[in-house]
Amino acid sequence: MAGLALAGPTAAVLAAAGDVRELLTRTELDRAGALRSAGDRDDFLAAHALVRLCAGRLLGRPAHSLTVVQSCGRCPRPHGRPSLAEAPGTGVSLAHTRGWVAAAAAPGPVGVDLEAVGGRPLDWRAAAQACTEKELAALRAAVDPRRAFLRQWVRKESLVKVGAGTLDEAARLDLPVYGREPPRWRGWELVDWGGDGVVGCVAAREETRLRLLG
Repeated sequence: MAGLALAGPTAAVLAAAGDVRELLTRTELDRAGALRSAGDRDDFLAAHALVRLCAGRLLGRPAHSLTVVQSCGRCPRPHGRPSLAEAPGTGVSLAHTRGWVAAAAAPGPVGVDLEAVGGRPLDWRAAAQACTEKELAALRAAVDPRRAFLRQWVRKESLVKVGAGTLDEAARLDLPVYGREPPRWRGWELVDWGGDGVVGCVAAREETRLRLLG
């Protein structure tokens, strides 16, 4: 079975999801309510709704029948890697950034990440901490170094989410500087996407179908 990833603008996802209060748990609604920014709240709600829509399509189940739980495994707080209470063997992942959200579901581990590109210049100190020397050389030669860095960053973040590494050792994730070929890394399939204001990536062992909403 192939995996599935969905991504789109927050507003489009909220419109497709309907009343998110019928989808999310009380814990998720409380977490969203604690966020100060209305935009952050909408991004959180949209991402948590989208992961149910995505998993529901993969499993052939109604989104409202799925319960998303999160645990880091180290403390009782509801954060960390998400899972489905009703289908713990199905891998799920979610991500949100300013005005965009993404989610993925697969028969095995899956990770998704996305970042808003924006117009700020690249922080080269941050890049040096996260990239290999080969990657840094490619960034220096890029027309848009910040976008090129974020492209590599979301790839690495998606691999971190499947357990292939940690953010503390991001520079050790020696990703090739990809050209036009579909990127792969040590058995993980990486599916990229992006537009004017966002870049994203999904990592999974299986082929993953990507659908953009809105």
